[in-house]
Amino acid sequence: MAATVTAGEPEIPDDVDIHDPAFVADAFPAFDTLRRECPVARSNKHGGFWLLSRYDDVRSAAINWRDYTSGVPGVTAIPVITPRTEPQLPIEIDPPRHSRYRALVNPVFAPQRVAIITPRVKMLTRSLFEQMAEKGQAEIVADFCVPVAVASLAAFTDVPLEDSDRWIGWITSMFNMSDPTAGAASSCELNAYIEKLITARRAEPTGDFISMLIAAEIDGERLDDNQIRSFMTVVFGAGFETTADGLSVMLHWLAQHPEALGRLAREPALVPTAVEEFLRYSSPIEIFGRNASHDLCLHGRDIRRGDIVALGFGSANRDPSVFDAPEELRLDRSPNKHLTFGAGPHLCAGAGVARMEMAVTLETLIETGARLALGPAQELSWKTRGDRRGLARLPLTIDKRKTN
Repeated sequence: MAATVTAGEPEIPDDVDIHDPAFVADAFPAFDTLRRECPVARSNKHGGFWLLSRYDDVRSAAINWRDYTSGVPGVTAIPVITPRTEPQLPIEIDPPRHSRYRALVNPVFAPQRVAIITPRVKMLTRSLFEQMAEKGQAEIVADFCVPVAVASLAAFTDVPLEDSDRWIGWITSMFNMSDPTAGAASSCELNAYIEKLITARRAEPTGDFISMLIAAEIDGERLDDNQIRSFMTVVFGAGFETTADGLSVMLHWLAQHPEALGRLAREPALVPTAVEEFLRYSSPIEIFGRNASHDLCLHGRDIRRGDIVALGFGSANRDPSVFDAPEELRLDRSPNKHLTFGAGPHLCAGAGVARMEMAVTLETLIETGARLALGPAQELSWKTRGDRRGLARLPLTIDKRKTN
C-alpha cells in the first residue's frame, strides 16, 4: 500500500520490507530510490517503522539523542529478537547515563589494548591462511572470519574461548530471520550461559571483563546481574557477528578483484585507507533502530512520538551527495566520512578492534602472497536479515601465487 500522492509526485512507499529476500540480497537499488524519492519512508512491516536513507538525516539522527532516543529497550533490532523491558547496556540508554556506563567499556577496547592484542591476531590470521592455502580451498566464513572474530573477542574480554562453538551457534541463530522461534530459544540459552559466568566470577573473580563489571560502580552502586548480562549480550553480538560479517564482505570483494591485492602489495601505505573504504562499502550494520522522543516532521512526513525510526547506515554510506561514485570501492578514497560505526555518543566502542582485524587480514594476505578466487556459486549465501550485511557461506579457492 502507498500513501496518497498528487499527480506528478513520486509514489511514497508504505510497505518497505527490509527483510524481504530481494532486499536482503541487494538493498542498494532500493536505497537509491528511497534517497531520491522518499528519504523518510514508512514501513508497515515488522511492527511498523520509519526508514531514513540520506546521509545527513542518518548522521543527524545518530547524533541527536534528544529527538531520536536509544532509551526504549528492544528497538535497536527490527523486529526485536526477544521482547524485553530491560535495556541492553550501554547501547539502549541516552546521555548522561549512557556516558557513565560507556566509560566501563572504553578501557577494554582502548588503543593500548588493541596494540597489545594485534600480534596475537596476526599470528592467527597467518596460520589460518597457510592452512587454507595448503588445502587450496576454504569456506572462508567458518574457516577464517568466525575464528578471527571469536579469538579477538576472547582476547579482549577473556571470555572462555573453549565455549566459542556454543555461543557462535546461539548468536548465529538469534540473527536468523528464517526461524524466529529458534532465535528466541537461542537468546534464552545465551542469557543462561552468561548468568553462569557471572555466578562463577562472583564466587571467584579472575580479572576478566565480567569480573571488572562486577567490581565496577555507577553512581556509588554496583551493577546487578541483569545489567552485567546486558553488557555481555552486547559484547557477544557486536564483538563477533558484525566483525565476522565485515571480514566476509571484504574477502568476497577481494576474490572478485584480485588486482586489488597486487596494488596493496605495491602500496602498503594504502592499507588503512582501504580498511575505511571496505567499512563504508560493507556496512555490517545496515539499519539500526531508534525511537522518536516527541512528534517530529522530516521532509514533510509526520513522525509521532514513540514511533520507531530506522537509521539506514548502509544507505547513508552510498549517498552520492557525500561520496563520489559511491557504488565503486576505491582503495584510495579520501576523505571517507562513512557512518559504519555510527556517530555521536553511541559511536561503536569496538571500532578500533574491527579496524585492526581488517588491516591485519589485508597485511597477512599481502605477506603470504595468498590469492583468492570465488568457489562454487551455488554454495555462496548471504545472511537472512536486511538490517545486517554479511555472508553466511563463502567458498573460496586459495593459493600462494604472488599477486600481480
